[in-house]
Amino acid sequence: MTIANGYITQAEFKLYANIGTTDANDDLVIDELVEGTSRLIDDLTGRTFYARSLTNYYDVPVGRQIDLTDDLLTITKLTNGDGDEILLAEYNLIPKNHAPYHAIRLKEASTEVWELDDEGNSEMVISVQGTWGYSATAPDDIKTACYQLAQQAYKERFGENTGGVSTITAWGVVVTPQDIPGSAWQVLKRYRKML
Repeated sequence: MTIANGYITQAEFKLYANIGTTDANDDLVIDELVEGTSRLIDDLTGRTFYARSLTNYYDVPVGRQIDLTDDLLTITKLTNGDGDEILLAEYNLIPKNHAPYHAIRLKEASTEVWELDDEGNSEMVISVQGTWGYSATAPDDIKTACYQLAQQAYKERFGENTGGVSTITAWGVVVTPQDIPGSAWQVLKRYRKML
C-alpha cells in the first residue's frame, strides 16, 4: 500500500516512534495508520492539508460574493452561469492577501454580474476550477498531531494504553482516557473550519 495524501511518511513515522523493524506486514499497518490518521484530521478540522485540483460548483448568489464551501488555494478558471469565463481583473479573492481563500467577490467597478444558465437555472451553475485545500503541504503542527495520533493507534494495537490512566469511579463506572491526545486536540481545534 502507498500512503495517499498522508501528512507524514512511513519513514518519518518510524523515526518519530523509534521503530526499527523492516517487517513488510508492520509497514503495511503503519501505512494504513498514517493514511487513516490523516483522514481523521481532515474529518475533525473540516479541511485538507494537501492540494487537490478539481472543479466545484456554486449557486448564483444574491449579492456580489460567493462564499466557498472549501478552502481555495488558486483559481485556474472561473466560469459564470452563462458559460462565459470571468477574468481575474474582475474579481477579488477573500481574504485579499493570502490563501486559503474562502470567498470570491466581484469588484464594485466590474460590469460583471453573476448569471443564470441558459435555461434560467441558478443552482450549481457557476464553476470554480482550481487548486483546493488549506495548504499544499501539511503545516508542522498538523504533522505533529498526525505523529501523535498514529503513534497512539500503533501502540494500542499491542494493547498499550497511551491516553493516560483509566479510573473507576465510586459507582463502578470506568472512565477511559481520551481517544485524541490533548496536545493534538489543541492543534486540531485551531484549524477547525467554522461553518
